[in-house]
Amino acid sequence: MNDSNTGRPELAYEGIETFLKSEYRSVDQIGDNTDAGVIGVPFDGGVSNKAGARYGPRGIRRASSWFGYVGQHELMNVDTRQEARLADIELCDVGDVPTFPTDIISTSEQIQKYVRALSHQTFPIILGGDHYLTYPSFVGFASTVDGEVGLVHLDAHSDTIPETAAHGEHFHGSSMSRLAESEYFSPNRHAMVGIRGYEATGFDDEMKNRGCHVSYRTDIANKGIVPCVREAVDHAIKHADVLYVTVDIDIVDPAFAPGTGTPVPGGLSSTEFLEAMTELGRYDEVAALDLVEVAPPLDPTDATANLTANGIVRFLEKRFLANR
Repeated sequence: MNDSNTGRPELAYEGIETFLKSEYRSVDQIGDNTDAGVIGVPFDGGVSNKAGARYGPRGIRRASSWFGYVGQHELMNVDTRQEARLADIELCDVGDVPTFPTDIISTSEQIQKYVRALSHQTFPIILGGDHYLTYPSFVGFASTVDGEVGLVHLDAHSDTIPETAAHGEHFHGSSMSRLAESEYFSPNRHAMVGIRGYEATGFDDEMKNRGCHVSYRTDIANKGIVPCVREAVDHAIKHADVLYVTVDIDIVDPAFAPGTGTPVPGGLSSTEFLEAMTELGRYDEVAALDLVEVAPPLDPTDATANLTANGIVRFLEKRFLANR
């Protein structure tokens, strides 16, 4: 955005905090030529450990302001050799989904409703919030698609827990189990990348029996992150027409992204994360994206929000600028 009085770009710390300093619009004002619309879900009522992801959308938007400022200039991303004038991407920010802090079911209904409305208009980018939001977001998006939807899932955790005595059936560790009950989801169109730490005994065999593809952190160590992302996309799209991508920031090692509620040592480096986001941006089949579990109160350095915003920028550069 340019200052109409001086002709200069609006500085990173000026103006209303929208993602990449994009124009704020209501869903019915998006327009046919919009490349993508950003929506926030400031909700962490589904967490099982540390809260704070409710501040994720605000933190990611604030971190993105620097990229919004520099993106108004003629620049090249020297890491990817990609022309990176982000102002050429037709992007808008539609604000936040109204949430109910102590009511995950009502909040889920609102997420589904708002993501469906956004998905009817443009490519949805959903900023979380805890990872439960992927369940209603996926359903809201998939309900607008004339065809099958696959899921590529970058995470430290599988989120396939059916229920627990402490958290019941609806929390961020059960989002994939709730999706499995949806008419829009099939395990043979589901691929996970980055799983590490602890899962239930027999997890590997169960995922194979379901037809779900899993790349563990050990696979990434052996093959590299880009080949693992490619394998995931190839698997998920085999029986699907389009893909929904969900990225939990805890796929990244907490040394690089400490601001998340359930950190697990041994994750991706910041470089690997950016490479993964760039690779995901190469695929026209990717038609929706969410970024979740960023908890700014747990990271006073803002490194987590900055990395997340940078990752989204990498995706946008490759997805919307590479062929222009």
